[in-house]
Amino acid sequence: MKDVIVFDIETQKSFDEVGGRENLHLLGLSVLAAYSYNYDKTFVFEEKNVRDFQKMIDGAETLIGFNSNGFDVPILKHYNFNLDNIVSLDLMDDVKSGAGFRISLDNIASATLGTKKSADGLQAIKWYKEGNMEDIKKYCALDVLITKNVYEYGKKNAHIFFINRGKEKKAIPVFWSREKQKNIREILEEAFNERKSVEIDYVTGIPQKKIDTVKNLRLVDIYSINNSSVQGYCHLRKEARIFQISRILEAKITDGAYKIQNDIQGTLL
Repeated sequence: MKDVIVFDIETQKSFDEVGGRENLHLLGLSVLAAYSYNYDKTFVFEEKNVRDFQKMIDGAETLIGFNSNGFDVPILKHYNFNLDNIVSLDLMDDVKSGAGFRISLDNIASATLGTKKSADGLQAIKWYKEGNMEDIKKYCALDVLITKNVYEYGKKNAHIFFINRGKEKKAIPVFWSREKQKNIREILEEAFNERKSVEIDYVTGIPQKKIDTVKNLRLVDIYSINNSSVQGYCHLRKEARIFQISRILEAKITDGAYKIQNDIQGTLL
């Protein structure tokens, strides 16, 4: 079975030291930590032996990171890594898409797992300047395991959590398990075909009203369905609404039957 690898990189310098984010290639790599699902083990590399990481990813299927496409992957490419045959899954992509803004791994890990990071990138740079490679390795390896656990939670539950500025715990839908999304679509289509009300667990992103909570149970009579959304009567709002399928965490068909009015029957979104 092809391997799935979760990884993280720490650098030798900060953005301030190299003149900003446009000079990311000047940061230098101090430590790279990578967890292999096939080996169930975390491997740690320094700059002097980081090329050995290429052997891990040559036969791997997916490379997982947090903000990796904007940070870690470009650094790997600067060290001439060949990433052409591996899928790069950046968990930050769904975070930004679901919440509308970037959120730190520390925030998400705390809200989702009850776990805190042991340090931060600036502390790792300070350790590098002090020659303290062992603490960087421990910190980077722990970050990889936190990223792995966030990934596994999101893959299983189709959402993760964060704490907003109002100190409220909110959910973000994530799509790291395509099979779960497929099953939800099948349930929605069955409910529509049988004209049975469906109960959905829906994430609204950033709630706009006090009635919204972390997750929202909605009873919906589906009027129409397409590739990305369903339209139907929401019993909670008492009006017709459109629901994005990607934001539905769970779906359950109820015994409640309904009829579609003639003027909207067969209408496509």
